[in-house]
Amino acid sequence: MRTLYVHIGTPKTATTSIQMFCVENQKVLNKQSYSYPLLDFVYPHVAHRRNGHFLVGWVYKPGGQEDVEKEQELWEKGLAMIHQEFEKYDNVILSDENIWHSSNGRKFPFWAKLMQDAKEHDYQVKVIVYIRRQDGLANSWLSQQVKEGWNTNATIKWDSFQRKTRKVVFNYYLLLEKIAEVTGRENIIVRIFDRKKFKGKNHTIFSDFLEAIGVDYTDDFKITEEEANRSLTGNSQEILRIVNTVLPDDDKVRTLVRQAAQDCENYKDPQNNFVMFSEEEFNKFMGRYEKWNEAIAKDYLHQEEPLFDMKRKEGERWTPENRFMYEDIVRFFGGVVIRQQRHIEALQKDINTLKESRLEAAKGLEDANVDEETKKILQSLSEQIINQQKDIQRALENSEKIDAVRDKNQEVKVRSLTVGNELIDLRQDYDALQKETKKDSKAIRQESKERDKELKDMIRELEQTSLLFRLRRKWRHITGKDK
Repeated sequence: MRTLYVHIGTPKTATTSIQMFCVENQKVLNKQSYSYPLLDFVYPHVAHRRNGHFLVGWVYKPGGQEDVEKEQELWEKGLAMIHQEFEKYDNVILSDENIWHSSNGRKFPFWAKLMQDAKEHDYQVKVIVYIRRQDGLANSWLSQQVKEGWNTNATIKWDSFQRKTRKVVFNYYLLLEKIAEVTGRENIIVRIFDRKKFKGKNHTIFSDFLEAIGVDYTDDFKITEEEANRSLTGNSQEILRIVNTVLPDDDKVRTLVRQAAQDCENYKDPQNNFVMFSEEEFNKFMGRYEKWNEAIAKDYLHQEEPLFDMKRKEGERWTPENRFMYEDIVRFFGGVVIRQQRHIEALQKDINTLKESRLEAAKGLEDANVDEETKKILQSLSEQIINQQKDIQRALENSEKIDAVRDKNQEVKVRSLTVGNELIDLRQDYDALQKETKKDSKAIRQESKERDKELKDMIRELEQTSLLFRLRRKWRHITGKDK
């Protein structure tokens, strides 16, 4: 029977890696009559690979109100995509980690709608859910919020979060039972996110997922990246959390500081290996879910052994005052400065190339046999481009004069954000400059031969620029015509 596999997370169980694997190996999946289709529409802050997001996605109007009609439209488009894929393949795979938490809120009725569609179009629904030990989920979930930087959870302190968790479903059993009331418990496939328990060939998350959906793991499958969304821990997470309190709503700036935080994590001291729960905190936290985890093992995995290995990772409990914080702060902001400098050097190289192109164009203008009026018009354009280049050069010189990391953390943060915004402005100026300078000597010689025709073409080409009205006045003066 045709089957729709809905992979719903939970969050921080290598969902991103699984999605990237399915996208990359689409053709290999197709050979076994499986499809991982990509939507022809996207949601804000949602990667295209998350092809199941339409099941629970929110859409808002400019004023902030929920756009129910648009959500329904996208829902119908998503279902139409599934129906089309079933015409070619026996199995369709959807994946989105947000389905797990959305199933605990107002979006839950989508399950009944999906099951009704399955009944009407003759396919079955299988739900795949990965679960990990709750303390690991707590660590990784908060890390992800801090990395994303744009949501309200991006500045929560660890101690505050672990005392009172927010918006995270740690009681897996209750939500599984809620979904099972609609889909049937027999249609829910529970997998354990534990590298020691992965099944299938090679015992990786990919072989485990393929076994869950009934796909043979062959040598044709390719793995580009084992861990696509690595978590931050301890100091790198705390530094980025504080920086998030002053970050502007700009994806490029967030990306820059997130990459610096990831570098901080990757190159930290080997002894900088703290744990986030003390032994007392661990026992108290995991004790909340002990009986529910036993119920999952019994009702969904049909086993008597414990759901998770309950041995706590040994190590010193992390605090912001730990002995490695100072050097991690320097490493983080040093990484920001290095990345900014690379951007500056790339822009400087592009500007030098543009200067050379402008000089060649100016030489072509001198060599061309054009009348004085046309030269004046083109010279005016050239002067404006030169002025724009000077403005960009001055901005670059100012950015290069900014001092390296300061003694005070706040001063360094302000510097990184300021330079980041300047780079964005420089890129915009550069793009505009590039558009203005794309003229060659051949075009200029053509202007001298057919002045009337070329001036009209120039007016049309520059219709969106600030030179439009100036060129029109010059045209009237030269020709004595209105247009």
